[in-house]
Amino acid sequence: MKFWQVISWCETEHLVEVARHAEKLGFEGVILAEHIYYPKHSRSHYFYSEDGRSIQNADMAFPDPLISFAAMASVTQRLKMLTGIYVLPLRHPIEAAKNMATLAVLSDNRFMLGFGAGWLQEEFEQFGVDFHRRGGRLDEMLTIMQALWRGEEVSFHGEHFQLDDVNIRPYPSKPVPLIGGGHSGAALRRAVRSCDGWYGPGNTLAELWTQVPALLQARREAGLPTEGYEVIAPLTEPLTPDAVTEMSALGVTATVSYPFLFGIGPDASLAQKKAYMDDVAARFIQ
Repeated sequence: MKFWQVISWCETEHLVEVARHAEKLGFEGVILAEHIYYPKHSRSHYFYSEDGRSIQNADMAFPDPLISFAAMASVTQRLKMLTGIYVLPLRHPIEAAKNMATLAVLSDNRFMLGFGAGWLQEEFEQFGVDFHRRGGRLDEMLTIMQALWRGEEVSFHGEHFQLDDVNIRPYPSKPVPLIGGGHSGAALRRAVRSCDGWYGPGNTLAELWTQVPALLQARREAGLPTEGYEVIAPLTEPLTPDAVTEMSALGVTATVSYPFLFGIGPDASLAQKKAYMDDVAARFIQ
């Protein structure tokens, strides 16, 4: 079982040293959430809580993950970096592909794109993107970006994007791994058919007993391999050795150390964050 450290809502000035320490301890990688903009007031329904409300707010730091990862890549050699998740439909596919290709080259292919369709309607409204058509926009983007990452000259004529003879330089020497986020029917279908893995929104063990076998069976039914398919499943209950054993038997390939905000509370010092990671590594990695 691989372990990732979630660094969402960590103080921006701590990120580089946290990444350096995570690599030293043997974590597989770090996961960083993102929003370009977070409204002071929101009417949007958050899909991942029972009451439809998110703990996130406009006062939380959401540093740009690609810039943050570039800084982390410069001080690490092995550590992987996953967006968890990147609200891809807010972007244009040429710009997103170019930025991510650059990061992939600079990090020696250690960047993984965890993405989703997004849930925060106000964020879409701020950028003039139709929230209700974001799924179709996302699917077109994936097709375009994957072609651009192969170094191809791309022409594309869809409902959302029109491209003629476009290419980008640099392009990565390997495809950027795609990790689909979310638990809606559309999100799971996209994760099965178009991705190299799935990043869970946070589940109980009981939920994973249903979710993971169904996900892997859908891969098999689509004629796609399950070998090498990443199933990264955060738990919403305490992480224990028995839970890790059970998840591994289910086909989960990785789980996470909880964000510092949840694990040790807000405003933790860098030293406290390192001690928190030390404890997780001592119990599960080393």
